[in-house]
Amino acid sequence: MTTLTIQAADTATAMDQIAERLGKDALILSTTKKDGKVIMRATNGADLPSPPPKNPASDFTHLYNAGISSSLPGKPRVSTQVPAKQTTDSNLANTQTSTADSIQRAIMQAMSLMADRIDQLDSKLSGMMLTGPDGLNAGLQDSTPVRLSRAGYSQATILRLHPEFAGLDYDNGVSSFLDCLAQDLADLNSEALLQKRFIFVVGATGSGRTTLASKLAASLKDAHPGKQVALTSLSATLNETDTKLRSFARLLNIPVSQYTQEMSDQQFDKITDFDMMVVDVSLPAENAVARVSQLKQYLGDQDSAVVLSLSGGSSAKMITLTVDQFAPLKPTIGLTKLDECETTAAEFSALAETGAQISLLSGTKSVVGAIAFASAKILAQYLKENFHIDTSEKLVF
Repeated sequence: MTTLTIQAADTATAMDQIAERLGKDALILSTTKKDGKVIMRATNGADLPSPPPKNPASDFTHLYNAGISSSLPGKPRVSTQVPAKQTTDSNLANTQTSTADSIQRAIMQAMSLMADRIDQLDSKLSGMMLTGPDGLNAGLQDSTPVRLSRAGYSQATILRLHPEFAGLDYDNGVSSFLDCLAQDLADLNSEALLQKRFIFVVGATGSGRTTLASKLAASLKDAHPGKQVALTSLSATLNETDTKLRSFARLLNIPVSQYTQEMSDQQFDKITDFDMMVVDVSLPAENAVARVSQLKQYLGDQDSAVVLSLSGGSSAKMITLTVDQFAPLKPTIGLTKLDECETTAAEFSALAETGAQISLLSGTKSVVGAIAFASAKILAQYLKENFHIDTSEKLVF
C-alpha cells in the first residue's frame, strides 16, 4: 500500500494531484489545513478491506448519487475506514461498490464546496474590525474605522492615519481622515511643472498619456504666451508617432517633432530649439525608465520633470504595479479620465501606500482648460464628494 501526503493551495488542487499520482481509486485518509495550505494524506488502497455490505439504495438515492458523482470525474474517494465482510453475491457486491463510490464522491464534492465557502468567509472577515483601536465600543458599527473600511479604504491606510481622527465623532472623523489623506497625496509643488523646460509624460498605453501631454502643452502655452512650446514623441521608431498627438498639435497650433530611443543625447539637442517641450513617451515601461533617466541626467533635474499618467479607472493592483515600474524616475502622478470613471477609495489607498503624490487631475472631453493642479484642498473635495459606503452587507455583532 502506497501512502502519499500532498500540500496544496486548495482542496480541489490537492485532490487533482492525488488522482494524478495514485489514480482515481485513491482513498483520502485525512485532510488538514495549516498556514493557509490544505494537507491531504491518501493511499492507493491496495491493502484496505472492502466496504461492508449494505442494503441496496433506493431509486432516488441512485439518481441523486449519480448526479453528484458525474460532476466529479476522476476525483479520489474518501476512505470510510470501516472493516468489510466477504460476500459471495457478486451482483450485490457490485451494487454496494457503486453506491459507496457515489457516496464518497458526494462527500468529496461537499468538502470542496465547504473549503471554497471557508475561503470566501476568510476574505469577507479579513477587513472586519470587531474592536476598534480604542477598544470595545457598543456603537462600533457606526464608528469611523469601520465606516472607512466599508467605504473601501485599506486597513493599512486607516491605521496609519488613525491619530488624525481618534476621539472624533463619525462625521468629523471621516472629514479629518480625508483631509489628512489628501494632504499626503497632494504634490504641494505641482504648479512648479509650469516652470520646467522639459516635461516627460510616461505611462501605459490607454492611460490617457497622449491627451495629458497635450493638455500640459496647452497649459504651458497659456502660462507663457511669449515662449514657443512644442510637443515631441519619444518612441521606438520614427514611424510610431501617434496621429492623435499630431492632431492635438494642429489644434493647439504648436510644432510637433519626433525622437527615438536610439538617437543620441546630442541629437536630442537638435530638436530642443524650442523654449519649452512636452515629451509623450510611448516606450514600454522598462525602456522608458532607462531612456528618460539618461535624458534627465543629460538635461539636469532643474530643467526637467516626469509625470506618470494613471487612468482614473485603474485598479489598486494596477496602480501599485505601474507606480513600482516607474519609481526610478520619481514621477509625480497625473490622474486622467476622471470625467469618464471614478477613482475609488481602494485606488487612493494604493496610491498612499506607494508614497505617490498627485499633481494633476484631468478629464478627456477637452484639451484646452481641462486640467487642474491637485492641491490638498481640491483632492479633499474630490474625496468627500465621492465618499460612498458599501451597504450591501450589514455587519452583525
